[in-house]
Amino acid sequence: IPYWVDARLSKFFVRVANLFKARKAHSNLLPYQSCVLQELLDDTSLLFPDTDKGLGPCAVTYDQYIADALCHLRDTSIFQQLSPPEAQSLANSTALAIEEWVTDYQNILCPMDASYIRCHVANNHTSPFAQFYILYKIHKPKKSNGQWPTRPVTSDVTSYPHGLGKWVDQELQPLARKQTSFFKDSFDLKSILSELTVNPSARLFTADATSMYTNIKTDVALTLISELIRQELHKPQQPSYTEALISALHIVFTNSIVKFGDTYWRQISGTGMGIAPAPPWATIFYALHEQHFVPKWSNHLIFYKRFIDDIIGIWLPHPDMATNTSLGSAFCNDLQQWHGLEWTVSPLSTRCNFMDLTLTITPTGKIDTNLFEKSQNLYLYIPPGSAHPKGMIKGLIFGNTLRIMRLCSHKGDTTTHLTNFKTRLLARGYPLSLLEPLFLQAIQHADTFITNQGRDHCTPPPTHDTSTKIFLHLEFHPEDPKPQDIHRHGKNTSLNQKANAPCETCATPSKRRSILTASQSPTVDHLISGIGSLSATSPVGDEMSLAIGRVALVSSSPLFFDGWMGCLRHPMPSPRKIS
Repeated sequence: IPYWVDARLSKFFVRVANLFKARKAHSNLLPYQSCVLQELLDDTSLLFPDTDKGLGPCAVTYDQYIADALCHLRDTSIFQQLSPPEAQSLANSTALAIEEWVTDYQNILCPMDASYIRCHVANNHTSPFAQFYILYKIHKPKKSNGQWPTRPVTSDVTSYPHGLGKWVDQELQPLARKQTSFFKDSFDLKSILSELTVNPSARLFTADATSMYTNIKTDVALTLISELIRQELHKPQQPSYTEALISALHIVFTNSIVKFGDTYWRQISGTGMGIAPAPPWATIFYALHEQHFVPKWSNHLIFYKRFIDDIIGIWLPHPDMATNTSLGSAFCNDLQQWHGLEWTVSPLSTRCNFMDLTLTITPTGKIDTNLFEKSQNLYLYIPPGSAHPKGMIKGLIFGNTLRIMRLCSHKGDTTTHLTNFKTRLLARGYPLSLLEPLFLQAIQHADTFITNQGRDHCTPPPTHDTSTKIFLHLEFHPEDPKPQDIHRHGKNTSLNQKANAPCETCATPSKRRSILTASQSPTVDHLISGIGSLSATSPVGDEMSLAIGRVALVSSSPLFFDGWMGCLRHPMPSPRKIS
């Protein structure tokens, strides 16, 4: 490093520091909004967790959230409760195993990978556990006890195995993409379907796995996927590579320790949603079954694809209805024959909803696509008064317009969805004078993109030489100095001695959690065991029902969820002990 670097950096930071002066900022909340927000912060009986599928926040009582989470954690076939010393001891053993793994296999790791894994372990020593929380599935029917089903999520970003899990994910992805049932996303699926012409008598069906991640038996999956890795990923030039990957799989998938409030749990079976390599792991695991049973149905199963735990297929019915029913039952039975995984299969139809698409078989045998949006979606786009860079709304409009135009087969559907999108932005407070020119630009941009047949065929963006630039990332605040002012000081104190290397300033929205959030685990006064009101099988009470995305449980203000509060979440109340 040249000797003059420190001097130039110091000079730059001194000049920039003079631009950032402490002063009272103006709030972007109206007085009544601040008042309602404070009331929510003071009310420790309510939480506002997110719902599944990104449908927005919902309101739930504190004790109900605890009970719903314990429905998952108290399943002794999946979780084992640990004492704090036991959890810390296992975490320390995991950290040691990861360090030994990096040392043993550093010859097949690039230096950056080894450094990333080690740094992640070092940075998480103060809280080395994954965080457990739940999402409410309001798009699903209620359970028999009247409560909403929930999705357990294990956020392992703060855990010791996360860094190694990212490496495992990187290595498993190519193997997952090689599976015949794999497709990348909705755009990829639409591209595949657009080239397909089927018999007009063919019918669509979908299948959804029941709690796929949780029901994948860890020991079985490790054995089967390890065998596949040895067959498919053997590298003669790196003979230890396959064993390194298999060893990493064992560390990541057998050392999942989650924290919920002040309690600790070890996942002894299944895979936690939120673990980095979980998607390719699940994709590969069921693909091993598909390799054997899908080909034998080729006379009737004319199309079959799967996105992790969601299947889309096209079935050519037998002319005899009774025979076709029998064949369909046999096919559904074959779906279920894989180590306890269960699938719910939809009836055959010429039309179905799959992911964010509505698929229709036309009389000509072509398959039309249209954008599918769940009726419970609140469309809580970031409001104009939020503290975000001005370019945020342009990116939102350009991105969503391109998505709509790529997914819809007919211009009429495209127009309808674009109109609805604009109407929802107007309802969020954006002026029409701002939206109209942005929508025109977005449509032109999308037309160019689609004409060039997608991102793979578009002219690549110009490359910039970053070797003579320094990137300074600052958290965005609307009253902070303008980027051009910082840029000017960067030019004057450039690390390049000829002063021709600018300092690129990037303002990014805050990465901190919003003040209303339910991803941090709550704690309560009750003991986990022996408390009837917190039984994993019984509801807490009628007064603890879930209010989905509305203000009925919270405030009389009609603007609460559907207006300015759309991007806020609820904090966990002040810590109270579980055990």
